[in-house]
Amino acid sequence: MRLPVLAMLFIAAMLLSETASGQSARSYPWCAIYYTIDSNGTPSCSFDTRQQCMETISGLGGFCVENQYYRGVAVPTPRRAHVAKPHKHTSPHP
Repeated sequence: MRLPVLAMLFIAAMLLSETASGQSARSYPWCAIYYTIDSNGTPSCSFDTRQQCMETISGLGGFCVENQYYRGVAVPTPRRAHVAKPHKHTSPHP
């Protein structure tokens, strides 16, 4: 009995954390806020470009804003290749 209860609590926590953040696993730079009667003003942040957002709200009403929580793609800094310098060998014989 304990395992199913723990599993249900885990699933509920995961669902609440996903909806509370308003973010998907991937972060997008643009959000749409729709003008609807039922809308609670929560942005839908799932657009790569402003143009995508504008096309989506076209006819529905709303506006597009930049996502303040956007995390751009992390690009690792290029590392310089280590090139071993040749060792100078000193010869005991002239």
